[in-house]
Amino acid sequence: MTKVLEYHFNPPFRRNSQVPVWLKKKNQNYYFDGLCFKPAGLREKPLGLLCLLAEMADTDPEETAIISGLVKIIQREYYRFFYPNPTDCFKWALEQGNRFLSRQIKNNNVNWLSKLNFAAFAIRPNLSINLAKINDPAILLFTNGEIFDLAQSLTQESAPFKSFSNTIEGEVQNNDKILILSRKLFETFDEEEMFRWLLSAKSQRAAKDVFKQKKDTLRHSFGVCLLVRAKGQSNPFRLMRRSSGSGQSTAKYTRLAGKMTSRRARLFPGPLQTILLLLILASLAFIVWRMF
Repeated sequence: MTKVLEYHFNPPFRRNSQVPVWLKKKNQNYYFDGLCFKPAGLREKPLGLLCLLAEMADTDPEETAIISGLVKIIQREYYRFFYPNPTDCFKWALEQGNRFLSRQIKNNNVNWLSKLNFAAFAIRPNLSINLAKINDPAILLFTNGEIFDLAQSLTQESAPFKSFSNTIEGEVQNNDKILILSRKLFETFDEEEMFRWLLSAKSQRAAKDVFKQKKDTLRHSFGVCLLVRAKGQSNPFRLMRRSSGSGQSTAKYTRLAGKMTSRRARLFPGPLQTILLLLILASLAFIVWRMF
């Protein structure tokens, strides 16, 4: 069964007393939250887990209410219906979330437009996944000894407002890890080289040990992270796709190397492998033709 570790560092209204006053003041209006929802019954079980992460700088109570409303709508609508393809449930929930945000615009609630970072992630028992975002949350995939930046694959199309426009759908492998974290916390993890240690963590306990080793630094950090460890039965041949209003295309992933400047697609066969496969098939076809 897929497991999720949730870490909230100095969450709103519950700041660590050991954090310096100047740092508290600097982040006093910084809002963030991460939530993971589980199926409530057998009907919802095929839809698996739904993880949502929100982050916004310089919030006011009205903007905090918008975030809470968005979270409630996506959770409710994701588990509301059961379509034959669970991806349709995910897209339906995002569509309702977009409608909610559109109503905020019509009501002239627009201050959140450039400030909201939001990630929505779903993973099912068969390890099929869906992923979508607004603006710039950090979303990383740890697989086969490498780290990929999934968020960079979700380029947002031009729209009258910031909304969910593209999604990634596909499958992960057993024991893959997906890390969803707020942008501020990503910078801390990067400086402390925590991604390398989390990559090598073979269990939830080992991942917890990484956080314990960095507790002195994280005690003064602000943000939230959700570490998802995939457990289930997956398809050995996997192909992730990015879908949008214009159709589907194979997603490309940014490999995390240093400051994430190397772009490589490693989760599906490359051109050399494809050419080799075609040559093998052509040879087999020729042999069969000669036999008959």
